[in-house]
Amino acid sequence: MFFKSKKAVDTTATINQIENAVYEQMKKYGFRKFGRTLHRFVSGDMSQVINFQCGQAYRDETHLMWVNVGIRVPECVARSFDFENTKKYYHEYDCNIRTRLGAVKSRDSSKTTTFDLRKNTEKITREITAEIIDCVLPVFDLLSSRQAVLEHRREYPYFDTTNSHLILLEEAMIYGHLGEIEKAAETFELYYTQARQEDRHIGHIEYLDELRKKLKL
Repeated sequence: MFFKSKKAVDTTATINQIENAVYEQMKKYGFRKFGRTLHRFVSGDMSQVINFQCGQAYRDETHLMWVNVGIRVPECVARSFDFENTKKYYHEYDCNIRTRLGAVKSRDSSKTTTFDLRKNTEKITREITAEIIDCVLPVFDLLSSRQAVLEHRREYPYFDTTNSHLILLEEAMIYGHLGEIEKAAETFELYYTQARQEDRHIGHIEYLDELRKKLKL
């Protein structure tokens, strides 16, 4: 495939070109393409996602792109022990463990990469593909089961930039899904105590009170 550098950019065509080239490398790892999302299920119903995000027009950023990655444990998002997937794939924003390229390679959540689509497309594609294969897939492969998420999630803070403050709550959801109700209740109470001590918003505390009742903890 031939790529060329350009100052003016056809955003849609350029992202398509990059994503299609990356997808060619990801298919062998079980990913399938859905629009701007590359997705695979692991452990039956956990999602692992690579998403290509274009900048906003109102900010004059359509020449910019970010690559988001995420892991979705269904019960953590649904806050239900018995939730079942109903879709063929899930978006990155549906994931509870999320980050962006740049942060993964540097192991620093503040160092995300902004790709300028006016620059050499082949170089951008190589950079994205290399970081996914060398840095993202090893974490995906490790965190590919609920037990692994329970045991190893905390080892990857740069991979967990959205919901890291909810780890205890999400672990309670996983324990509940696995049928370990006593452990779920114990972990939920640890999170509840933490939220009270950190003086979280009263609305969140009220939500937790209702969630406890719903989950019968």
